[in-house]
Amino acid sequence: MIGNGRAEQAAAVIVGVYQAYVDEFAGVTRRARRRFEAGDWRGTQADAAARLSLYRRFLDECEAALRNRLGGSARDRALWARARSAFAGLMEGRDDAELAETFYNSATRRIMGTVGTDPEIECLEFPASGPIDRAGPVVYDSWPAVGTSRDALHAILGACGWAAPYADLAGDAARGALLVDARLRELGWDERPLTLDVLRAPFYRNKGAYLVGRIRGMDELVPLVLPLVHGPDGIALDAVLLTADEASIVFGFSWSYFFVDAPHPRGLVAFLRSIMPHKGVHEIYTSIGYNKHGKTELYRSLMRHLERPDARFAFAEGDEGMVMGVFTLPSFNVVFKIIKDVFGAPKQTTRRSVMEKYHLVFQHDRVGRLADAQEFERLEFRRRCFPDDLLAYLQRVAGESVLVDAERVVVRHCYAERRVTPLNLFLAHAEPAAARDAILDYGNAIKDLAGADIFTGDMLLKNFGVTRNGRVICYDYDELCLLRDCRFRRIPPPRSHEDELAAEPWFHVGEMDVFPEEFAAFLVPAGPLRDTFLAAHGDLLTVEFWQRTQARLRTGEIFDFYPYRQSRRISVIGRQSSVVDDR
Repeated sequence: MIGNGRAEQAAAVIVGVYQAYVDEFAGVTRRARRRFEAGDWRGTQADAAARLSLYRRFLDECEAALRNRLGGSARDRALWARARSAFAGLMEGRDDAELAETFYNSATRRIMGTVGTDPEIECLEFPASGPIDRAGPVVYDSWPAVGTSRDALHAILGACGWAAPYADLAGDAARGALLVDARLRELGWDERPLTLDVLRAPFYRNKGAYLVGRIRGMDELVPLVLPLVHGPDGIALDAVLLTADEASIVFGFSWSYFFVDAPHPRGLVAFLRSIMPHKGVHEIYTSIGYNKHGKTELYRSLMRHLERPDARFAFAEGDEGMVMGVFTLPSFNVVFKIIKDVFGAPKQTTRRSVMEKYHLVFQHDRVGRLADAQEFERLEFRRRCFPDDLLAYLQRVAGESVLVDAERVVVRHCYAERRVTPLNLFLAHAEPAAARDAILDYGNAIKDLAGADIFTGDMLLKNFGVTRNGRVICYDYDELCLLRDCRFRRIPPPRSHEDELAAEPWFHVGEMDVFPEEFAAFLVPAGPLRDTFLAAHGDLLTVEFWQRTQARLRTGEIFDFYPYRQSRRISVIGRQSSVVDDR
């Protein structure tokens, strides 16, 4: 039997490494303000990549330290049961205890190789920080609208104390107030006493900063999101977003994670939930950079859904892919994707290559067009949650990853993504106006990704999806690559009549060669939607578009991407957008 001293040492090691992780994470995060003030967009990109690597690096360090400290007792379950209690005592009173618990669980799973969960040694049921809505430190400031909304906005914008000047602070406040007042009149709030609450910490992503708040009137509230841009003339208010749907897109699952200084993350999440009540807790944690804890919350939410007596997984809607087996839980808006054991022709990729593509998406700027994916290992479910036909299918196509016995199903490895409607199915059933918007945004998505140095490769409609808010994203990554690595070519003219009839190309085709002229055959089926698409995005079928985008990227240009429609913008400072249509 190992004494309590060894268990306390294990807990102390985890706390020490976790604190080092927190300190470095916070240091990188706080640099975002200086990057925005200086217009240092390359630095912002570098920091985003660096911050994503921190969790694994410190977890590796923690595992090594634990194995060195504990030696042969590293896998002693009794030790870890006591270590959990010691860890809980060390975490008591911390404002980030829920994040620390996730790190603790990550460490124990590494050491123990846990399948499913182990409630005796993991922090599972009772996060030390308590429920999301538990009272804690106040994370926002309030401005009573005793004068005009213009005065309140002027005060809010002025309180930021940027090192760079505003281009037109008074004008921004006046223009923003017109939009706020119009929204309040629409809601019948123009006579109410109002208060504006704004989170103290701005949010940073890409080339923008966001002030996030809410307008309170009596017992009701309206979201208030103020995107700021920094152009050659200074900082400017770019839009005023005043609906839960608009806020939800800003914090959506297809964007890279925000930089935001959050010493009390649970309080921040509670505030954000107040303006986006339909967004899951796991999505909000992930959006503000705590993706590992977002994964924890996602798992907890899934388990709650599976506690229902009638909970059963089902086949996901859409065409079957050649690389992934996909299933879902109808009551839960997530799909689970398992890499198949064997890929159908003409796929020539490998399991390792597919995993590398998903890692590329994780590291890259997703610019609102690539679904975020949470990677899971050694998940355990009750067998009754799987209908026989689904389980037989998963065993047939992914038997190396799906293990089954009489009582349980173990999924060795999978990815979890937000469920969306496949674009081909959406277009088959949508009203004409919605179908037109979607097909135009499909072209926007391809172009946005190109501006982010991403070529999706397989651009079939079935590999794109439509979100609840009508935004088109890509969710199939096995053919994805960096745009800079592609060679865009014209199809050489045939040398003879035999060339025209040949089944194989009469010219050499390199591995990274792409022929945009061929896109016309499969991008959009013939009909009115195809005509609409080609009228707006016909340049996608030309070599010039792709080579021009590559040239812009080679010069170091960083494109602008906005999580709101162009029609919502009130500023055009430093505009170099890849967007060609309002969305």
